[in-house]
Amino acid sequence: MDRPIPSLRVQIGSEIVLRRAEPHVLECDELTSRATVVHLRPQLRPGEILVERMGDIPLIVVDESLIFPTPTAETMGFDTWMKQRTDLAHAEFMRRTSRLLWCDWRAATTPAEIARIYGIRAGEVKP
Repeated sequence: MDRPIPSLRVQIGSEIVLRRAEPHVLECDELTSRATVVHLRPQLRPGEILVERMGDIPLIVVDESLIFPTPTAETMGFDTWMKQRTDLAHAEFMRRTSRLLWCDWRAATTPAEIARIYGIRAGEVKP
């Protein structure tokens, strides 16, 4: 008889998904050496951290620093490392300080989008 693979519901970000479960034996019967108390935990991938919550679906948090370790000057060469750091710092600065200019708007804006942006009631904007 084939047993189904156990799975658990877990929350990853805002989604609830099924994840394969790994059994952890907590207690065994002394005479038969069979597991009597087993705790199922969801299988974790590299860079994931399990947050068990009382009375709620377990949460899995992804730690990007474990998946993609920060490159160092020794591993990639100083000039390449410094250029990457400068480019990232510049991109972050521009993201924080830039404003949305009129010239950045999409060319095809619908009347409904214009009404939503400016808070105009429906029918006041002509297509």
